[in-house]
Amino acid sequence: MKCPVCKEENFESKEIEPNLFAEVCSKCLGKWISSDNYNRWLAGLEGRLPEIPSSDEAAFTIREFELAKLCPQCRRILVKYKIGRNIAFKIDRCGNCAGVWLDSDEWATLRSRNLHDELNKVFTDHWQEEVKKEETRQALEKIYAEKFGEDDYRKIKDFKTWIEQHEKSSEIKAFIRDKNPLQF
Repeated sequence: MKCPVCKEENFESKEIEPNLFAEVCSKCLGKWISSDNYNRWLAGLEGRLPEIPSSDEAAFTIREFELAKLCPQCRRILVKYKIGRNIAFKIDRCGNCAGVWLDSDEWATLRSRNLHDELNKVFTDHWQEEVKKEETRQALEKIYAEKFGEDDYRKIKDFKTWIEQHEKSSEIKAFIRDKNPLQF
């Protein structure tokens, strides 16, 4: 097997979690987790851990352009999947053998957020659609914050919440839309 990053045969089999073995590149410290090993480990877990929310993005250097990586097991091109949940890096997965390549600190980051037992979900259409929705929501938040200013945007959101919960919401909105509500 050749490392997708170093392009050399530098793998050592290591236990990265109790009963979860990965092939770890001794040069770049990337990890190849076979689908069989991961699914066997997942089946042995007594319960899934709840996700730990992140207050900000993981500190990773993400290359803007990166050449496609080849699966160390079957030499097919690895497909990148976004994780979302304020994690900037992408997971590489083989569409043929379903193995997963993780660069050096990616497993530790996933583990720190209790997402390491959710890898199979990351590759689903549903997960990827949710990631896109969240990215769109964050982009719109940024646009509105820049357009109105941070303080005013916060006030607008508070007002919007208040008006939507008010029992006379429709009347208040009509009053606001009327150019001169006090004139007949």
